[in-house]
Amino acid sequence: MATALDRFAEMKPHWDEPVLIESHQNGVRTKEMNPNTPITDDELYEDAIRCWDAGATAIHVHNSNFDLQGKESFDDYMKVWNRILKDRPDIIWYPTTCNNNLVRPEHCGLEHVDLLNKHANVQIAVVDTGVDMFVIDEDAEGYSQGRAYGWDLTQVAAQVKFCRARDIAMIWGVYEPGHLRVARHYVDRGMFTSGTNWDFYFVGKYGLTSTKPIGTCGMEPSLESLYYYLDMISQAKHKLPWFISIWGEGDYDYRPLMRRTIELGGHIKTGLELHYSPHRNPTNLELLQEAQEIAREVGRPIATQADARRILNIT
Repeated sequence: MATALDRFAEMKPHWDEPVLIESHQNGVRTKEMNPNTPITDDELYEDAIRCWDAGATAIHVHNSNFDLQGKESFDDYMKVWNRILKDRPDIIWYPTTCNNNLVRPEHCGLEHVDLLNKHANVQIAVVDTGVDMFVIDEDAEGYSQGRAYGWDLTQVAAQVKFCRARDIAMIWGVYEPGHLRVARHYVDRGMFTSGTNWDFYFVGKYGLTSTKPIGTCGMEPSLESLYYYLDMISQAKHKLPWFISIWGEGDYDYRPLMRRTIELGGHIKTGLELHYSPHRNPTNLELLQEAQEIAREVGRPIATQADARRILNIT
């Protein structure tokens, strides 16, 4: 008997929209991980401009300190983004969240997004719908080391309320299948905003932040993992755009997964926030262009930035 996964494996290429390809610039990556990682204000400015001009449909970036909250976080972002917005006022961009361990009970962790929405044209927010173990290292005996990252149900609810009150598009960050079930709770009830989308994390052997192949959270980067997520959202009551992001893949050949995503109507997030390999040091521009080339091979049109504004509800 054919399974739901067989159905997606046999599905012929189809799409409703051109493919969005975003560039994720830095994250918590360092020069030691890849010397091309943009870290300084000048590097962040130049890399964002370079990738935007090369056709990225959005730029995602971290500020210099993940621990900063609210106004301090906003001010830190604006050291770079005042310059970028002066030269590219139409650029589509969005920040990350912040250190969940430091968020006060009365806050939701998106207070800086409120200020960026009012003053820097940010109309997208990341809503990570659960808690994960971020494995970073191992001790001398081989036991995993790292920390929990994520948001509990009360915080997720507060972030959803925050975005709905401001009509900000939500990116449901799906690190694990359980995250998708939490997000579907809101989607099935119509509790989302225009432009909201799914982001399926596929986590390679180096995980989200490690430089060692030590295993971590998340679904492995495979076609079977993709089909599992697609089956889950096929049961949702509302259809949303969906993206994939492939993290810490090392020397894994990501092209078949990226190609199949593009064939089946999904969108792509790429960039040095996601990428780690001990044997290769690409630039953000190179990773963007690789994804664009796969789209051309598939024959699916690459979204223009005007397409991105329409799909993501950017005014």
